[in-house]
Order: sequence, then structure tokens, then C-alpha cells
Amino acid sequence: MTAAFTKAKTGTLDEFLGVYSPSGASETGMGGMTLLCRALGNRHLDARVAIASRLLDDGADPSTVIPPDGYNALHILFGQAVHDPEAEAPLVRRLLDGGADVNAVAVRWGTPLQTLADNQKYADDELAPLYDELFARDDLDLLVPGAQGRSTLESARLLGDERADLVRRMEQYLTDRGVAVPEREV
Repeated sequence: MTAAFTKAKTGTLDEFLGVYSPSGASETGMGGMTLLCRALGNRHLDARVAIASRLLDDGADPSTVIPPDGYNALHILFGQAVHDPEAEAPLVRRLLDGGADVNAVAVRWGTPLQTLADNQKYADDELAPLYDELFARDDLDLLVPGAQGRSTLESARLLGDERADLVRRMEQYLTDRGVAVPEREV
């Protein structure tokens, strides 16, 4: 593992830039982990956004799926404990525009939206800027089987009142596209 991989995950932007060469933006490490995915896992929010944005500027590929579990850049970003949805929304847009699969199903996490909704630290209104980026996609599939074989919609329903706004948005998204909204599972 190179110093850039270490600093992408744990360092500040300046520390990262001290060991990084733009020619390494698409570098892949052990197990298929990309430098971009490492940066998206940085616990320091400012560094996470800044390093990931720099890597995207330099041509990093956000469409990579990490084997064998099938997670992608969105799963890693949404799986972090700390978020600033306003600051991260432009990054999410760039990841999606660059090819990150909004419907990718990771074995443990389900879809990216399931991963985000599972973060009970934040209310729906706080996560709204991130939801906005996902719901802006015409290819968002809320019925694809994800975590535990449940659709993203059904997973959100099971989270109860904590995700009532999200469930309303999901149902409206389906309705707006002429897709029948399934009844709640029992």
C-alpha cells in the first residue's frame, strides 16, 4: 500500500497532496480498493470531500465496484458516521455523473440509499440534500432487492417514523414514474 493510500484514508488534504501524484488518481490497491474509495472513507469530513474531489478532478473512476461484496463509492461515502449533507451533495452528484451505480447492491449494506437511510444519527430533513441527488436520477430503482432481500422502499418502511419523509419521497418517486407502489410487507 502506498503512502497516498494511507493519507487518502487518514490524512488532511495537505498531507495527502504531499505524497500524491495526479498520475495515481486511478490507483487500485489490494482487494480492488481504489484510492477514491479510500478517500471516501476518511473520517475527517473536510478531508474526505477535498481529497475525493481532487481525485475526481484528476480522473479517478467512481464506477468501480469492490469485490467480492459489491460495494461502490456511494456505499463507502454513505457508510461514514459523520456527514455534512450540504457539503457532500455536490460530491454525490459528481460520483453519480461519473458512473457510480445508484442501484448497486452490496452484500452487507444493500443499496446506497439503504446504506444512507440506516444512519439513524441524522433525520430525513438533515439528509435531504443527499436524498435530492439520488432522487434526481431517473435510473433509481427503489424496488430492487437489496439488504436482506428487501427492496429499498420496504427497508425504509421498516425504519418506522424515523424515515417517514423518505418513504413518502420514495412512494412519490414511483408514482411520478407510473410505477405501482407496492403494499407494505407484513
